[in-house]
Amino acid sequence: MDDLGPVDIPPYRPPSEAHSVLVRVTRGCAWNRCAFCGMYKGMRFEARPRAEVEADIARLTAERPDARSIFLADSDALVHPEIVPLVAAVRRAFSGAERITSYTRLHTLSRRPLRRWLELREAGLTRLHVGLESGDDGILARVHKGATAQGAIEAGRKALAARFDLCFYVLSGLGGESDWEAHAAGTARVIAAVAPRFVRLRSLVILPRTPLHEELQAGSFTPAPPRTRLRETALLIAETVRRIGERPAPGASALPLPAGPRAEAGARARADAAAAAAGAGAEAGSEIEIASDHFSNYIWADGRLVYGGVNGFLPGDAPLLLETLAEALRAVSACRAVQDPAGLARSGRGASLYSAL
Repeated sequence: MDDLGPVDIPPYRPPSEAHSVLVRVTRGCAWNRCAFCGMYKGMRFEARPRAEVEADIARLTAERPDARSIFLADSDALVHPEIVPLVAAVRRAFSGAERITSYTRLHTLSRRPLRRWLELREAGLTRLHVGLESGDDGILARVHKGATAQGAIEAGRKALAARFDLCFYVLSGLGGESDWEAHAAGTARVIAAVAPRFVRLRSLVILPRTPLHEELQAGSFTPAPPRTRLRETALLIAETVRRIGERPAPGASALPLPAGPRAEAGARARADAAAAAAGAGAEAGSEIEIASDHFSNYIWADGRLVYGGVNGFLPGDAPLLLETLAEALRAVSACRAVQDPAGLARSGRGASLYSAL
């Protein structure tokens, strides 16, 4: 990368984008209020000038002409006012790429009409990485996510209606020791209702200089220990599978059709809702890939790694995944010293891949 000159390299990307070319479209996070997140604190959000981004694309193309995957950064590149022509520029530059992906927020998905997402899909964007975090409204409000469970369902269905590969991120342990069951059950309800292609599990690591760290120090938040986190993940899987089995046949009535104050607005809302329901129907028969592809999920018992996460497809692999969790629970219950990256970070005796501590 030293030969690329003044390319603005983004500091963060999803683990699944480890081999992707990273194109920085925005800097920082337009929301930047989540209580658990320390990634962009102190950074002012800005949309980079189109000419700067296109210059970076040209340099990156020269370096990686055969790139198979492109990731657009930072936190929500899709709020850039010129994102459609920028996606089209990436597609032209990397004509052989198999996918072009980006983070986006549930709020961004919700407030922009379906036709805007169809434009982005047509321009070449293929996958959306979306932080669901939790499907429980109380937890979402407490961590200032700026989203609701029902809003997440409607936003997810809109993404599927536009034919994106949709990846939801779930933050294990976000409910703490007291609300792990509500966290698991609510999240399962959203996942089953949307049926995204991917669900990625991360485990909460409380970072310094975040609002949640202040709650921890004040004693108003009790982190979920490893045993609770395993039980939470098992409930999430079991409840998702149960709800998938009970899911009604999708159709235009699967989403409420909001009545706009004007006839034209109401017609657009009904068209968006019907298309989103149709998109959800197209995915309803598909299996959901669930993966713990992050170091934060690890658990050690008496110095031995007993849990590295779960990886499989729902509903088909649920029995195997639940047995993996049961084995880890047995190992944790039989040992005296149990640790995970979250506990190491709190004690100051280790580091996580979120940040060096």
